[in-house]
Amino acid sequence: MAETRPLEVLAPAGDLSCLEAALEAGADAVYLGLGELNARRRARNFTPEEFARAVALAHAKGARVYLTLNIDLAERELGEAARVLALAQAAGADAVLVKDPALLLLRPATPKPQFHFSTQTGMTNRADVTAVGGLGAARAVLARELSLREIAAASRIFGVATEVFAQGALCFSMSGRCLMSSWVGGRSGNRGACTSPCRVPWSVEGEPGRTLFSMRDLGCVHRVAELRAAGVRALKIEGRLKTPVWVGKAVGLYRRALAGEDPATLLREAAELGKYTGRELCCGYLDEARDGLTGIAGREPGGGAGESPGAAAPAEAKDYDLSGRLEGGRLECLLAFRGREARWTVSLPPIRREHKAVPFGLLCEALEREPIQGCSRAGGSEVPDVLLPPRLVKSIRDRISVELRLGLKKTDGRIQAELAPLAEAVLVKSPPHESNRRSLGGEPDRARIEAGRLGAFLKKVRPGGVIVEGLTAGTLEAALRAAKGIPLVAALPPVFFDDDIPAVKELLQACQGAGVTVEVNSWGGWRLAREVGVKTESGLGLPVLNSLAAKWLAEAGLSCVALSVEADRIQLEDVSAHCPVAASLVVFGRPPLFTSRVDLSKEGLLGKIVEDRRGVRARCSMEDGLWMFRPVEPFDLRGLRNPKIRVRHLVADLVGSDDPVRDWLGNPGKPGSGRFLFNYDRKLA
Repeated sequence: MAETRPLEVLAPAGDLSCLEAALEAGADAVYLGLGELNARRRARNFTPEEFARAVALAHAKGARVYLTLNIDLAERELGEAARVLALAQAAGADAVLVKDPALLLLRPATPKPQFHFSTQTGMTNRADVTAVGGLGAARAVLARELSLREIAAASRIFGVATEVFAQGALCFSMSGRCLMSSWVGGRSGNRGACTSPCRVPWSVEGEPGRTLFSMRDLGCVHRVAELRAAGVRALKIEGRLKTPVWVGKAVGLYRRALAGEDPATLLREAAELGKYTGRELCCGYLDEARDGLTGIAGREPGGGAGESPGAAAPAEAKDYDLSGRLEGGRLECLLAFRGREARWTVSLPPIRREHKAVPFGLLCEALEREPIQGCSRAGGSEVPDVLLPPRLVKSIRDRISVELRLGLKKTDGRIQAELAPLAEAVLVKSPPHESNRRSLGGEPDRARIEAGRLGAFLKKVRPGGVIVEGLTAGTLEAALRAAKGIPLVAALPPVFFDDDIPAVKELLQACQGAGVTVEVNSWGGWRLAREVGVKTESGLGLPVLNSLAAKWLAEAGLSCVALSVEADRIQLEDVSAHCPVAASLVVFGRPPLFTSRVDLSKEGLLGKIVEDRRGVRARCSMEDGLWMFRPVEPFDLRGLRNPKIRVRHLVADLVGSDDPVRDWLGNPGKPGSGRFLFNYDRKLA
């Protein structure tokens, strides 16, 4: 019975000290990362030598080790990713957490570690879990937004264990669906470089700023019995940026919960863990109580949202993480850079001239704009609300300079693992697909638009094709009549839940009967479409940043793939040069920067514009039952010319436009004319 299955306590290991603390406290398993190819790049992480030692230490304690490789991989990172897999197998890692489809092609060369599909893959329903189970995944890490009922449904899929987050930080946006950090400064949350823009104050229509999107922390130590009954296999503690003391305490609490200690007592003790971040605990998602989860932080963060749109990221990976924590009358500073971590404590003297004092948050913002040793602050897990005298600001800057100089002297830490011949064969580059003939600079041949605006739009313009969001089985026929022969693609939503599956199936059946191609944007959507036998393409919900991901998707039956909207110029050129399947590229649009299941005030936010203090502006809307925050100003690549970027389709995404016809016909201008280019002209971190 599900109720008697053993539950695994899975602990974070941001470094060797945290790993040792987790094992000492009784963790059944730990998860950790190597270098930069993981979703916590600013954790200290492990060198290849430390990783082998970590596996040996864990196995000696009877614990398992899961290696994180859970980001979208760029073309030039494929070789390194293959070596990470080879190292994982050689060291005896028990599993690898994955996101990018490219790894599915590399897996036969390194078959021993299990594949666990990361929460970054958007596991929101039983169809998602069924899909990855069919691909050989041993485990699916479920989205944090699911209810107990939804968790139970996903956990009933035969052959796939489920893992849920039980303790730690919560994201405002659905995991794997957030573009805000990438939009404001080129640092992608989907590549482990998030700068936590949801933690900063946002104003609504010019009102004073508030932390509208700053989530409480998750705490489920008193709900362990219910999660066990739901069929969950593993309880995950988030916190690869936390201290060894915090990790040890968190693991100890969950060990005691599994031993049957009083839940109320454990919950009171768990509240102490929240003091590390200054945020209260919650578990409302489990009960489908999604209100009251944001805007409450014991110490309001003071910054960390990255640059404003258009600001360039560093030419190479020279980001560091700087956080602070108050301990009595002292400030503990934590700096993480290139796998090196430094901690130091400074005394906080009385502030006699407050007008000259500098808030720690303001210092952090300045460090993002003003490089030291050529390096910029990219974010931090905690920014306490404290004033610093000018001399202390100088002292902190000087210490940062010293630590960065030491970090820059380190070797690059590249993995030297030997690749199997099978992996070498997989990595051989393919020629580009013959249908990818349209270069960047040509006119868009496809428009993307909402179903409710399709008819009016097509009365005035006739694109070569349309991708339509929000269609149902009942509205498909009317959309086809409006199209009048224009090829129509029906887009499935990137996020849907168990209650939405019947409607998705009905739409798929209708598309199959009408001969309409379907755009799939999730693993579950792909699985359901495949069961029906409808023709499919992939959309930005399954973004392609490398040619192996494109190849796998083509072999999975997709006739066209979507290149990542986050990609920079070099990444687009690289994947375009070797993309073995027809591809599309969005060259204009307002992509959803936040996608959230949190219940927010419709009266206070719906249709309104929110703005952070960097000038990033987004309009709030509801789409498919989720909050979407789309930028007021679009990105626009239509004025560029680049013959090295060649695709089958150039797409103008008009969803969220207040005048789709104007935006379709609008003059794209010339390069340098002030149009925002997203990450095209900067490096995607």
